[in-house]
Amino acid sequence: MNWKPNKWIATALNIFFSPLGLVYAGAPRLAALVFGGAMLLMFAIFFLLPGSLSATVMVAFQVALAVVCMTCAYRIAARAPVRAVRPASTRWYVLLAIMLTYFTTVVGLRAFFYETFHVPFTSMAPAIESGAHLLVQKWGYGHASSFGITFASRPISAPMMRGDLIVFEFPRDPSQQFIKRLVGLPGDKVAYRDRQLFVNGAATRVRELEAYVEPEQLVTFQRFEEQLGNVRFQILLRTDEARSIKEPDDFAFKENCVYEAMAMQCEVPPGHYFVMGDNRDNSYDSRYWGFVRANQVVGKVVRIMQ
Repeated sequence: MNWKPNKWIATALNIFFSPLGLVYAGAPRLAALVFGGAMLLMFAIFFLLPGSLSATVMVAFQVALAVVCMTCAYRIAARAPVRAVRPASTRWYVLLAIMLTYFTTVVGLRAFFYETFHVPFTSMAPAIESGAHLLVQKWGYGHASSFGITFASRPISAPMMRGDLIVFEFPRDPSQQFIKRLVGLPGDKVAYRDRQLFVNGAATRVRELEAYVEPEQLVTFQRFEEQLGNVRFQILLRTDEARSIKEPDDFAFKENCVYEAMAMQCEVPPGHYFVMGDNRDNSYDSRYWGFVRANQVVGKVVRIMQ
């Protein structure tokens, strides 16, 4: 049997997984070197560049990598000699095994360690703007899931701290995942009155900052600095009117809460958490739909790419 790699197949395989075309073309060592170098460079881009720049550079790098791999695979395959025996690394089942190993690794990392999320809304502005991407740590939070599939659920072992930004399954529709700020731990008394947050009787507001102008609709908000534990963050309030507390939905442990026209207070039950959005007047959160169960917590935000 005389065999020679097809240059068009070598080129097309990079669409699915960039170094795969190099393996088929007969250069598995070069493919491994390219893959390892690309992973190291992408990690460097992700963690060393500012969030606003890293996302753009990451996309540009992935496109450039695909183009380079396609070009190299085409040329290597075109110049490859005819061989009497086809190399094992070029056979379909080896290529399929490489792809399956890669995707299994990706799914495992997303399910158990870290996953990226896209934020389409402004409920967490100014910390998280609409369109931002988040890196979420899942290790230690017991919620192993990826691509809508839950693989395992274990008790939370990582510390849950007031002020953390957490991702969780929306209690009213677990198919949706929300991002909010953790403000109340089990046993805490959380109050929101006169548009201010109090936790266990202590005010969280530190000072007022300069006004914030929403970049898309040019709406002006009051901006304040708040503190929960060691975490300082900014919150927004609309300036046009004082807003009353909306009528809450029915939810488990609603009897732990008391609602008035301009105030509400809840005692967080065991195994649950109270969360709020930083854009207080534009956030649908625990004030309206209740508490987040521990087994609904997906993970903690560790990096924001605006």
